[in-house]
Amino acid sequence: MPATPREVTFSEEDFKERLTYDDMTPGDYRATLIDVEDAEASTGNYGWAFKFQVQGLTLTSRVWLKGRAGWKVREVFNALGAPVSPGTELSNLDPNPLVGRSCVVTVERRPYHDERKDEEGNLLTFVDIKRHTPMVSEDVADFGDL
Repeated sequence: MPATPREVTFSEEDFKERLTYDDMTPGDYRATLIDVEDAEASTGNYGWAFKFQVQGLTLTSRVWLKGRAGWKVREVFNALGAPVSPGTELSNLDPNPLVGRSCVVTVERRPYHDERKDEEGNLLTFVDIKRHTPMVSEDVADFGDL
């Protein structure tokens, strides 16, 4: 069956070329938290999935709330301007008010855990957030001076 013609209006912005995950290079990027959802690992561990908008792409950073992951919870909250002190009860942490805040994320490319390869035998990688850091200004911070 043929497609149905539709009346569509595109803006100039709609025609601009977009960055893809394959185009993203490792480095520091400004990121805005757009959503937080509950997350559960196959191991039964639970936590939150922080969804960041980074140059038009959505990158997710999972933070686990069991085991020795307190450092990562603290890193994300601190980066988003909500400092977490040692000894803070997890039941007192609410990530939802952080939505809309910005930080700097350090992005890296990592191989898949199952070592997937392309047709030529090259190891496939994905984009991952390695670190979350507070914004120093509206521009991405230069961490070389710290």
